Amino acid sequence: MTAPTDLGLTARLERDTLIVLALSTAVALALGGWRLAGGVVGGGVLAGISYRALKRGVEALGPPPPGHESRRLSPARVALGLVGRYALLLAAGYVIIGRLHLHPLGVLVGVSAVVVAAMAEAVRAWR
Repeated sequence: MTAPTDLGLTARLERDTLIVLALSTAVALALGGWRLAGGVVGGGVLAGISYRALKRGVEALGPPPPGHESRRLSPARVALGLVGRYALLLAAGYVIIGRLHLHPLGVLVGVSAVVVAAMAEAVRAWR
């Protein structure tokens, strides 16, 4: 069994997450109405914010890409960026559930879309 490249894996996970979110939103709209579907989209937005924060943090702390060896961020700036992103995540979660009154179960489904996409990728790699 050969392992796929990291770049291919990341791209497949991102694509599969969007597919799962689209399907989940359609099912939620059909079964639970706009509040449930909005919750799924809101959960997807929360997952996207978290993913982007983690990805940028890992890229900043890891070795620089070829051709960008001179560009290096300080660990304090990286930590401040991560704290800022998670503050944004907290505020977005409050707005989604507290102010927009979207369905919390829909938010949970939206946030879990990346887990479903990772499970699908694991099954693909296993076969």
